[in-house]
This record gives sequence, structure tokens and C-alpha cells, in this order.
Amino acid sequence: MRLRIIRRRRAALLTAACVAVLLAVAVVADRWVARTAAQRLSDRLACAAGLDRPPRVDLGGFPVLPGVLAGELGRVSVRATDVRRGDVRAAEVDAELSRVRLPGAQPARVGELDLRVRVGFDALPGAVGDRPVRYRATDGLLAVETTAAMAGQQLPVTVLARPAIDAGRLTVTPTEVEVLGMRRPAGAKLVDRLTGGRDLSRPLPALPAGLNWQGVDVTDDGLRLRLTGRDLTLPANGDGRRDGTCGGD
Repeated sequence: MRLRIIRRRRAALLTAACVAVLLAVAVVADRWVARTAAQRLSDRLACAAGLDRPPRVDLGGFPVLPGVLAGELGRVSVRATDVRRGDVRAAEVDAELSRVRLPGAQPARVGELDLRVRVGFDALPGAVGDRPVRYRATDGLLAVETTAAMAGQQLPVTVLARPAIDAGRLTVTPTEVEVLGMRRPAGAKLVDRLTGGRDLSRPLPALPAGLNWQGVDVTDDGLRLRLTGRDLTLPANGDGRRDGTCGGD
């Protein structure tokens, strides 16, 4: 009787050990597949977006293997840094992708995309005309600091402006002007005097079909622009700056 109990215990321990080994192998295999798939997707995204270096890609937690085998990932997080597009230089670009389909060597497809772009104050123009300017955030507005000749002397002036996105352009609309701690409405004549009549808006990079600008916020570390998209297909030939295609294998 005792021998039978010992054998049963040994069998149970052996079974538990086998299960533990299989689970460990499954986790290791899943993490290896996750790293490999993330690297391939990173290369595809870098090619499609014309990035100078691949972005960081996170496929989420365990398990990833079933989604990779099925050719569709539920959620993917992407981060790229120091991205340049035309006159716009983004310090960081963070994207959340949903329902990412990877059909073999065909271009990848994205069901939904939420993209946030941070443009640091140092990437904004350092002068308006011949007038040097600096930027900061205050009460959700963009504060543009400069100096102007008033009453026979140069005085610090802060123009408070509200940025917005309109028809593919980043517009900056002055709302108030602050001089020596006193604010007054930003009248057209005063703004023209400070800006030299120059348009403060800037064109934004053209977007591929399916992507749309949603808005812009002013934060302590710069401007944060948001884009969203649905049913997107990554360009097969990237942005034209690279040879070959942006397919899979």
C-alpha cells in the first residue's frame, strides 16, 4: 500500500515537473516570437514612414504567439524619437495601433491608430521676422516672449496665443498681450506691430489617406498634436526615400 502511494506521488511530481518545463518553454518561445515579430514590425514601420531609425515596438504582454500565428495583433504600442517631416521636427511620436494585420509579405494593415506627436518649444521658430522669441506654456495657451520698443525703451512683451489645426495648417491666434504684468486684448494693430504683419501659421505634413489631424494642446514640454486613423495600409514602397518594398519577408 505504501509503495503504491509512493509511486503515485512520484508520478504526480513527474507530471508537475513536465508541466512546469512545458510552461517555461512556452514562455521562452512566446518571448522570442514577440521580440522577432516586434523587430520585423519595427522595420516595416520605419520603412513605411521613412524613419531614419526603427521605432521601439511593444506587442503587449503574454501570450503573443497566437496572434503572430494568426497574422493579427490586438494592440501594439510604438514610440519613435527625433522624427522630421518637412519643417516639423517632433521630439517624440507615440502611437497605439489596434487590430494590426500582418499578411505575410503583403503590406501591413492597421484597424485603428491613435497617434500623438510632441513638438518641443526648441523646434519652433526662434524669431518672428527679426525679433527673437521664446516659448512656454501658460494656462493652456502658448506664451511667446519677446521685447518691443515702448515709451522709448525696450520692454519685455508676452503674446498669449491659442494654437489650432485648420485645413492642414498649425495656426496660432493671439488672444492677449502682457506688458509689465498687465494684460490687454491682442488687437490687430498691436499684433501686427509685434509680428511685423507676418502669418504665424505653419503648414503641417500631408497625411496619407485614412489619417486625420484631431487637435493640438500646449503642455510644459511643447506642443502635442493628435492624429487618428482607421483602416490604414502601410505603404508598400515607404515614403520613396528607400529602395525596395516595405513588405514582410
